[in-house]
Amino acid sequence: MFDLIIVGGGPGGYVGAIRAAQLGMSVMVVEKDALGGTCLNRGCIPTKSFYNDSKLFKQAKCSTVLTGNEQLDISVGAVVARKRSLVKGLVGGIAGLLQANGVQVTCGSGRINGTGSVTVQAHDGSTTDYQAKHILLATGSRPQVLPFLTVDGQLIQTTDHALDEENVPERIAIIGGGVIGVEMAGIYANMGRQVTIFEVLPELIMTEDAEVSALTRKKAQQLGITLHLGTKVTSVTPLDGALSVSFTDSSGQNASITVDRLLAATGRVPCLEGVDHLGLAMNGPFLKVDTTFQTSLSGVYAIGDVIGGMMLAHKASAEAEATVEMLAGHLTNAPKMLIPSCIWGPIEIGSVGLTEDQAKDQGISVSIGRFPYKFSGAAAAKGVGDGFVKIVGDRHSGEILGVHIAGEGATEMIGEAISLMGVEGVVEDLHHVIKPHPSLSETVLEAALDWSGRAVHTPPRKR
Repeated sequence: MFDLIIVGGGPGGYVGAIRAAQLGMSVMVVEKDALGGTCLNRGCIPTKSFYNDSKLFKQAKCSTVLTGNEQLDISVGAVVARKRSLVKGLVGGIAGLLQANGVQVTCGSGRINGTGSVTVQAHDGSTTDYQAKHILLATGSRPQVLPFLTVDGQLIQTTDHALDEENVPERIAIIGGGVIGVEMAGIYANMGRQVTIFEVLPELIMTEDAEVSALTRKKAQQLGITLHLGTKVTSVTPLDGALSVSFTDSSGQNASITVDRLLAATGRVPCLEGVDHLGLAMNGPFLKVDTTFQTSLSGVYAIGDVIGGMMLAHKASAEAEATVEMLAGHLTNAPKMLIPSCIWGPIEIGSVGLTEDQAKDQGISVSIGRFPYKFSGAAAAKGVGDGFVKIVGDRHSGEILGVHIAGEGATEMIGEAISLMGVEGVVEDLHHVIKPHPSLSETVLEAALDWSGRAVHTPPRKR
């Protein structure tokens, strides 16, 4: 018998397994596909690899100091090959870490029989029963596809296919203007493709602060991406090796366009195979858990995408660590978690905490500190003058309620805000940090100074 069986070897499963082993537990991970889950194999890492290569190509193509750049082209085959090599190395690294920590990895599909019992079906169809004191579900999610779409992996794809595709055609439509949609749109546009986004909501990535969403829209349009916001796609019809996409726009008018490929980026749904027969309590489409991440079945826990919330790899990892530490008696309830959002789209985004509108909706009196990249010497030297840092703080206490950064380096700089918010720091605490010059990190300091009316490198504004 194991102390813990974890079903799913993604960023929640393997991180939880290693932490449990560190705490002295005997652990088995059941994984039906490849270690690292969607994030490593078909999501976060492949996307960032594609983003980095396509951005490099775009920068070189548009450079005013390079010669011959008008002749440059990008080899999508080489982009895919680099991604595959990267993923292979990281998957092997995870396997090595699990082995080094004494974690048993079993390949196959896990089915929960009840408290303490898991049946694993191997790829050859054979089954083996395993027993454990505790079971942790970390089975992640899969792409959600609109009912009228038939995904064939060629003309109509999800990111499961797109991030392993060596042929990127000229005209691409994307249904969905959330994180996945804007990231893939930015990649394709950087490659020089004609990209159209259809989004039923009135703005892109509406989970972000309104100013961040607005800048994302502006940058998308500057990249040449066609946006149909407040628009509903009504049908997609094959047409001589292409696709006809029919839609109703925000004014109620019907229209259609012809594209070479369509990417479905309309969100993700939890993978519940292996537990859907148990009648577990649900929270909408997600598993319902208590403050210890335990499901309605005693001894069975769940974390990550299967319980909803922000469907992010680092959230799953943090929840997995908290769960196994509670099982080891180190915690009684899950701690408060500050989960950052990181987006690599037409503009890089890093955010954490409340948006300005969310804080106001909660009745909090807020003050805002802003600093635009256009006043940053480092941003000017790097040629990345679009962007800003925005700090949302309680007007009376100075508590940092949220930080929203749009621009180069945003996903790295947001870590400073998370660290300070984690120790209940206030905006004024950022005043006393000496930042290296010239660096993009100075923009965070200046935004904090602006919150107090003390910004040095931006004209004073009426408050």
